[in-house]
Amino acid sequence: MQICRDRANLCPSLDQPPFANPSRSETRQLLSDRGIDKRHFQANGSSLSRLHIRSQNSKEHHTMPTNKAPTSNEWDLPKLRASINFQDDWKDPVSGESIAHEFFDVKFYPYNPVGAPPVFAIASKKHVIICRINQNTDSSTNPVEVLKLIRDDDDDAANCSCCWSKDMETGQPWLCIAGADAKVKVYDVKQGKLVKTLVGHGGGINDLVTSPLTPSLIASCSDDTTVRLWSLLPIHSAQPCMFILGGDAHTWDLLSIAFHDTGRYLLSAGHDQTINLWTIPPCPSEPVTHPLVIHYPHFSTKEIHNSLVDCVSFFGDLILSRACWEETIVLWSISGFSSSSSSFPSPSSSPSPSSSFQGNHLPLSTAPTTFDPSKLTRSAFWQAPDLNPETRPAYFTRLLQFKTVDCKGQFYMRFKILHAQGGKHPVLAFCNARNKFMFWDLSRLGSWQRFLGELRDAEEEQEAEEKNLKEGGREGRRKRVVEAPGWMPARKMPRRTAGATGEGGGGGGTTYSSTAAAAAATTAANYNKTTGGVGSGGRASGKQQQQLGTGTSTSPDPETLLSASAVAAGAAAGGGRPGSSSRERPGSRGSTTTTATATATATQTAASRAPGIGLGGYTQKQLDEWHDQCDITDSHKEIKPHKTVTVDGKGQHFVGRQVAWSPEGNWCVVVGNSNRAMIFQRWGK
Repeated sequence: MQICRDRANLCPSLDQPPFANPSRSETRQLLSDRGIDKRHFQANGSSLSRLHIRSQNSKEHHTMPTNKAPTSNEWDLPKLRASINFQDDWKDPVSGESIAHEFFDVKFYPYNPVGAPPVFAIASKKHVIICRINQNTDSSTNPVEVLKLIRDDDDDAANCSCCWSKDMETGQPWLCIAGADAKVKVYDVKQGKLVKTLVGHGGGINDLVTSPLTPSLIASCSDDTTVRLWSLLPIHSAQPCMFILGGDAHTWDLLSIAFHDTGRYLLSAGHDQTINLWTIPPCPSEPVTHPLVIHYPHFSTKEIHNSLVDCVSFFGDLILSRACWEETIVLWSISGFSSSSSSFPSPSSSPSPSSSFQGNHLPLSTAPTTFDPSKLTRSAFWQAPDLNPETRPAYFTRLLQFKTVDCKGQFYMRFKILHAQGGKHPVLAFCNARNKFMFWDLSRLGSWQRFLGELRDAEEEQEAEEKNLKEGGREGRRKRVVEAPGWMPARKMPRRTAGATGEGGGGGGTTYSSTAAAAAATTAANYNKTTGGVGSGGRASGKQQQQLGTGTSTSPDPETLLSASAVAAGAAAGGGRPGSSSRERPGSRGSTTTTATATATATQTAASRAPGIGLGGYTQKQLDEWHDQCDITDSHKEIKPHKTVTVDGKGQHFVGRQVAWSPEGNWCVVVGNSNRAMIFQRWGK
C-alpha cells in the first residue's frame, strides 16, 4: 500500500476546516518525495498526462420551454463546472495487460464545520483521490484541488466503494475502502497510515455506508449475500463485527445498502431483485465475542423491480430504488412504516436489553417475519386482524417513477438524493450510460400542485363574481392574483381581445380580471379535473395546500405531500405493481386517466373557450411539458428530468457510477468510467 505523505493539516478542531490548503510548491514536492513524477500533476489544474482537472463546457437542457425563467436561486439546479480525468497505470496482475479503469464511488466528508470547503474522496480499483473544492463562484477558475492520493498495491485488491468515518477520540478523519478482496481497510487520512483491516465477509464487498448518527458504525454488503455492521470503537477492536444481517433474506450478491436518517433502519438490495428493510438494534457498549445474527428483515419484497436492484435510498420514510434493464427510479412507501414509532413492529423484532447480552457475546435474533418462498412480499409493519388477501391493505404503494433513459444493460449505477435542509429543496441526481446528467427538484412537484389548486380557486372566484354581476350586483371583489412558482418562465399573453383588461404577470404572479382571463381560469379547472388535480375534484384542500407550501419563496415539503398521497394512491392502484398476484397485492387497480387524454381535453377546452390561451395564459406546449415533469396523479407515468446536462464523451459513452452531494448542497460530483469525474455547482456565477 502506497500513500502520498500528508498534504493537509487535518485539524480535529470544530472551529477550523479539517483540510488546509497546501501551496503549489508543497504539492509538487510531496508528489516528488513519493516517487511520482511531478509532471503528472499540476496544482493549477492544467491538462497533463496523469491527472487532468479542467473547466468543462456542456450542453444543458431544461425540460421546459426555452424562454428564460426569472432569476430565483431557490430553484437553481447544478451547472457543470469542471471535470477530473485520472490515467491509471494499474494492469491485470495475471496477464499484465491494461484493463478498463473506472471511478466507482465518491463520498463527501460529512463532518466539516458549516462553511468549510467541502472535501470528497473518489475510489477506483487501485486508487483513492482525496480532493477539496475551493469556495469560489468564478466559473473561469478551477475549483478542485487534489489533497492526497492513496494507492492500493495489494495483488487481490480491486476497490469499488468508500465511506468516511472519524476517530471518536481525536476527531481525525478516517476513510474506509473495500472491494473484491472482501476486506474493509480503514485509513487515518492525516497520518497517512492504515488503522485497521476488517475481515469477515466471504465474498467481494460492493457497498459501504456510515451510520448517520454514529460515525464509528459502518455497514458493508457483499457477494456472500450478507450485510455486516462494524464498530470502529477501540472497545470493540477484538471483535469489530456487531451485527450480521443474513439468513434467507437474500439469495444472491448484494449491491446496495442505505441507512435511514435515524440510524435505526437499513435497506439492502442486489442481484436477487429483493429489497429488504432491517431494524438495527442498539450497538452494544461492551466488548462482544460474537456478532448478533439477524435472520429476517422487517420488510421484504420482490415486486418493485423485475431485474437486479443496484441502488436503494431512503427519502424520509419513503424509499427510492432503481434496477438494471428498467429505465426508471421508483419512489414508493411501505404501509404502516413510520420511523417516528417508539416501538418495533413486534415484540420479537429485536432482542430485549435483558436477553441481548449474555456474557460477552450477542445471541441470534428471533424472526420478526417468517420466511415463506411463495410470498413475494412480507411485512411486519402491518398487523391487520383481517388477513384476507382480497381485503387487507397493500403492503406497499408505488408513488412516482422518474424517467432515466439509455440505461438498459448497465448496472452498478447509483443515484443520490439531496435531502431538504436549511430551506434548500430536495434534489434527485442521476447519470445514465450515454453522457446525460439528470436532475429533479422534488419541491417542484408540490409547487405545481399548489399552482393548479390556486388556479381552481381563481376560477371559482371569477365564476362567483360573474354570477353576482349578472344578478345586478356591484363589482366589489379585487382582482385575483395567482402566484406562479419561481421556476416557471414568464408567460407570453396573446393579443388582448375587445373588452380585455387583464394584466400579464411575469413569473411572480398572474392577474385574472378580463374575459380572456376568465377563460384561462376555466381551462385551469378543466385541466385540474381531467388530470385528477390534488385531492378530491382536482382541488387542493386547505390541509393539502398547507403541506404544499404557500408561496414561491417557501419550499413545499414533497415528502409530506407524497406520504399523504400514498393512501389515496394505494386505494386506486391497490399497491404493488402491474402483474402482481392478488395474494401479495390485494385489491383491484382503479382506472387512471392518461396524460394524453387529460392534455387533449384541456387543449380542446382552451380552444373552445379562448383561442390561443392555455391554462393560466401559458401555451399548451408549456403546460404539457410541466405536466410531464411535475404531475404526481399517475404513479405509472414517468416524470421527466427538470434539467439534463449532456457532456462530451470523448469518443465513448460516459457511464455514471455514483453521485455525491456536498453537505450543504452547493456541489454535486458524478463519477464513472474512464476514471472521470464531473463537478457540478449550484448558485455559482
